[in-house]
Amino acid sequence: MQKHELQHQIRKYETADTIKANEWLADAGFNAQTFGTTHIRLLQAQQQAHALLKHHSNLLNQSQRTTLEQFQQAMSNKRTRCRLKPASANPVLNISSKINRQLFKQHRHLALAQH
Repeated sequence: MQKHELQHQIRKYETADTIKANEWLADAGFNAQTFGTTHIRLLQAQQQAHALLKHHSNLLNQSQRTTLEQFQQAMSNKRTRCRLKPASANPVLNISSKINRQLFKQHRHLALAQH
């Protein structure tokens, strides 16, 4: 195999891997273009907001749902995302903790009922 053929094959695999990674990030609620430049606390909150709205919206009250949707909207806009401080993630992460406690209690209740 010649050098240019090998380089072409490497680029082909790299492109396919990049597409798969971007799809995985999008499924997790992230934007691949801003992933490397956004503070980790904001990314954690963005992921939690996405997961809660997608999988556990039945456990959210209207106030919590509004908070999560507003945070997602702020994270989707470049100008507002740049203005967000890491502390802006706290309300979202607090909601996430509360819902996770509820889920744990439900799971524990189901596990005890089976015994």
